[in-house]
Amino acid sequence: MEIEGCNFPLDGISYDIEDQMWVRFDDDGNATSGLTDVGQHIAGNLLFLRSRKVGEDVKKGKRAAIVESGKYVGPINAPLSGKIIEVNEEVLASVRLINEDPYGRGWILRIKPSNLEAEKEELMEGEEAVPALRAKMEMESWSCK
Repeated sequence: MEIEGCNFPLDGISYDIEDQMWVRFDDDGNATSGLTDVGQHIAGNLLFLRSRKVGEDVKKGKRAAIVESGKYVGPINAPLSGKIIEVNEEVLASVRLINEDPYGRGWILRIKPSNLEAEKEELMEGEEAVPALRAKMEMESWSCK
């Protein structure tokens, strides 16, 4: 799905609309996550990423990493509470992967969820996410064009 020039895959991806994070629930029960296309676009050309370490606990909506670009320094908030089980080493070595392929090679964290039942309901997936994504982008005047 494309909204204002931004790509939002609908198959197998859930969205944290407020923090512009995507989540893919993996077969092992863990979750892979990263910035949405509009999130990386707003941040601009990324220069640096510092993530919390593997084994650390994160809380939904709280800082899991910090990203820096020429025009932005700010947090990347965890879309789920849990334990960080993996940080994308490729992204740490070349943060531009987030700009180039946010839903693929540019993933940031894998989390072992600790409160999945309650928090999964707060994420939106597939077609149900489209109206909320459109509304958020319109409210914030965001575009990838």
